[in-house]
Amino acid sequence: SSDGYIVTNSHVVDNGEAGNITVVFNDQTTAPAEVLWSDAALDVAIVKVSKTGLAPVTIGSSEAVKVGDKAIAIGNPLGLDLQSTLTSGYISGLDRSITIQSGGTMSGLIQTDAAINEGNSGGALLNAAGQLIGINTAKAGGGTSGIGFAIPVDTLKPIIEKVMADGSFKSVYLGVTGM
Repeated sequence: SSDGYIVTNSHVVDNGEAGNITVVFNDQTTAPAEVLWSDAALDVAIVKVSKTGLAPVTIGSSEAVKVGDKAIAIGNPLGLDLQSTLTSGYISGLDRSITIQSGGTMSGLIQTDAAINEGNSGGALLNAAGQLIGINTAKAGGGTSGIGFAIPVDTLKPIIEKVMADGSFKSVYLGVTGM
C-alpha cells in the first residue's frame, strides 16, 4: 500500500521470527520493516515500513486467471545483485497442490512457466496488464525448470484487508486424522 504495507512469503521473514528486516526499494533506498502477521502453513507474511507516498501495485483477480494467460514474475533471483528481475511465461496450471520441504501441503496454487528461482520468493506474479495475481512462493525441485508456483491474490485479499484494518488475522484450521 502507499503507506507501507507489504505482502511477502512467511519463509522470507523466517516465519515471522526474523530479527531485523530491511526493505530495499527500486530507488535503492532502504527502510526497516516490522512483521505484522505471518503464517507458515499459508507461507504468507505482511510487513510494514514507516514510509508513505509509495506506489502500490494494482491488485487484480486470480479468479479471472486462465491456463494460457500471460504471466510475469518479478523477484530477486540468486540475491540482491539481480534485484527486480522480470521473467515472463504463461499460466500452465491452476489449483495445484505441492508438498513443501517441511512435509506440509500447499494447495490452490497458480502454476507458471515464468522462471521462479531461489530468491524470487515473495515477489509479484502479474498478469499481462501488470496487475498482481499472485505471490511467488516455490519452484519444483530437482532438475526441473519452468515449473513455479504462486499463492493466488484472491486468497490473500481478506487477510490483507483484516491486517490493515485490525492489525491481525486469525487463521482457522481443521485437523482430521485417519486411524
